[in-house]
Amino acid sequence: MSSETLVNSLLRDLSRLYNDTNDYDVIIQVGEEFDIEYFKAHSNILKIRSSYFDSALSSNWAKKEGNVFTFKKPNIKPNIFRIILKYIYTGTINIKSVIVENNLIELLIAADEINLDELVDYIQNHIITLDQEWFKRNEIKLYNTLSRYQGVFNILYEHFEDLISNNPDKFLNNFNLFSELEDDALLSLIQSDNFKMDEIEIWDNLLKWAITKNPNVSNDTTLWNSKEIDFIKLTIQQFIPHIRFFQISSEDYYYKIRPLSALLPKELNEELILHYLVPGSSLNTKVLPSRKVNVESVIIDMDHIYQIVHWIDKNQGEVSLKLVPYEFKLLLRGSRDGFGIDTFGKRCYNKRATLIIIKLKDDDKIIGGYNPLSWRGASKYLSTNDSFIFSFQSTLNLSSTIPSRVKNGKNAIYDSAHDKHGFGDGDLRIFDKVCDLKEYEKRIIKNDSFEIEDYEVFQIVKKNT
Repeated sequence: MSSETLVNSLLRDLSRLYNDTNDYDVIIQVGEEFDIEYFKAHSNILKIRSSYFDSALSSNWAKKEGNVFTFKKPNIKPNIFRIILKYIYTGTINIKSVIVENNLIELLIAADEINLDELVDYIQNHIITLDQEWFKRNEIKLYNTLSRYQGVFNILYEHFEDLISNNPDKFLNNFNLFSELEDDALLSLIQSDNFKMDEIEIWDNLLKWAITKNPNVSNDTTLWNSKEIDFIKLTIQQFIPHIRFFQISSEDYYYKIRPLSALLPKELNEELILHYLVPGSSLNTKVLPSRKVNVESVIIDMDHIYQIVHWIDKNQGEVSLKLVPYEFKLLLRGSRDGFGIDTFGKRCYNKRATLIIIKLKDDDKIIGGYNPLSWRGASKYLSTNDSFIFSFQSTLNLSSTIPSRVKNGKNAIYDSAHDKHGFGDGDLRIFDKVCDLKEYEKRIIKNDSFEIEDYEVFQIVKKNT
């Protein structure tokens, strides 16, 4: 007989105590009003398995009548406590049963309250694996719960926050779901640096949410009287410090923020007017940075990404901070994967649109190019009018940024089979380290050659909308 068999035998015998209450010394009243049940248990089992019960049964929390502790748990439903108690005795839980799956959120809260840390982690990891149908039924309830218990269910919170932050439109455009968000949940989203939504859209959605919390307020903001303004101002005041007003375009400010300036603190209004009328002015208000979208790069940050997306989409004028419509998938990093041509071929051929980023050695400059076509090593020029090369500083400074679009589309990309991969006829060659002016509009650096400190190649994939 193996030691494992002996352990299993011990566990089986101990689990019999769950059904055998002859020697019980604890009675727990669970639930409230019309949903109350009484559970008999053994104090030694409860105290060994749960630090919560160890404290509760060793203090004034529980009354003792003769040799029996009596204890009340009104905030847990009997059907939930039954699952918890069985787990305490047997160490098992039928996680896929209907009763468990329909009550996972309540079970998670109860397990945390009773300090069953292993069960808490087990439930969190199980929820992450559930299908989309379960999430559709429970997403608002779950996120409201996670926001109320911030710092408690970290495994699940980080996973769920990523889901919402990466797909805010899908989440917030469902008005019925959005209106059910509790204050803590919405505040958690707005506070997040990783919430991928344009700031003016956050403002618009905040107003919609506030109106749902004040059903007597008109949906038409132009019809609000002073009393309605006061209601909305009170509802949104805790969110105002976390909105990046200074990242909103002047046009959106004029048409969407300015008419509702009565909702904002006077000092903030004055600072916004100064910001838009006298750009670059020194401000007393703390200016929050742009929301960040994670990009797997050691060379560029999201300010560079926003600018590159602006060029890819051929936008004119002010750079939009709207949700980036592309995924930037890292294919290659020189310092990690190697700088050889063979490595480039293995990792970057046949990937369609790609972005090459080069950090210059002993220089603060970053140069690169966008190829909307696939690298294949075909030893020929590729024709496109959508490619461009560029240079900018490690810390983005628009005044020193140089975008250079192709002039002669027939020679836009040289798809070399050897070491001549690059843009144009030497306008930017990656492995030759050549930078001339021939097929593109502008020279992106002064010198004809350069040295590489590191370089990265990203596959650019249009997101589904």
